[in-house]
Amino acid sequence: MDETVIKLRLNQQQLELMDRTIAQGIAPDRAALVRLALREYAAARKTDQPGSSR
Repeated sequence: MDETVIKLRLNQQQLELMDRTIAQGIAPDRAALVRLALREYAAARKTDQPGSSR
């Protein structure tokens, strides 16, 4: 599987929000949380396409 590398610049408030989300057990670490967010974003965009049954 090919991997795409992305670089994020987050401010302190964003990092703290990520850490609180991780503490809730949503993801094991920041990288996993970003991957989850991207998958959810992609899934939402897919259902928003014209002709989707949403």
